[in-house]
Amino acid sequence: MVANLFFLILTIILVVMVLVQVRNQKMKEKYAALWLIISFIIIILVIFPKLLDWLAEAVGIETPVNLLFLLAIIMLIGVALHLTQALSKMGEDTRILAEKTAINDLLVEQLTNRVRQLENKEQQRP
Repeated sequence: MVANLFFLILTIILVVMVLVQVRNQKMKEKYAALWLIISFIIIILVIFPKLLDWLAEAVGIETPVNLLFLLAIIMLIGVALHLTQALSKMGEDTRILAEKTAINDLLVEQLTNRVRQLENKEQQRP
């Protein structure tokens, strides 16, 4: 019972922290949704502790804790996959921005040279 109360309080703290970070725009909603779903699942398992036993038995896992570890590993693999995808997209976006910046720098340099040429021609006229 003490462990259930501890995890319930810990989960409530997690929910509050996530909501505060979303409110302060330090976390995007799509990431907050993941943490809120995990918190909801933890709350359900704290309120109904026999549910994990039933699920473990239903899928043929000997110990409910092993099912919990399996679910955590699957979730972490999913998070790692999502973060890898986001990192790849950011790398591509950075490359595109660098290319556009280089093109713009070249255009500015060409325009600056053209303006200097025109100013020199104006100064050479009698």
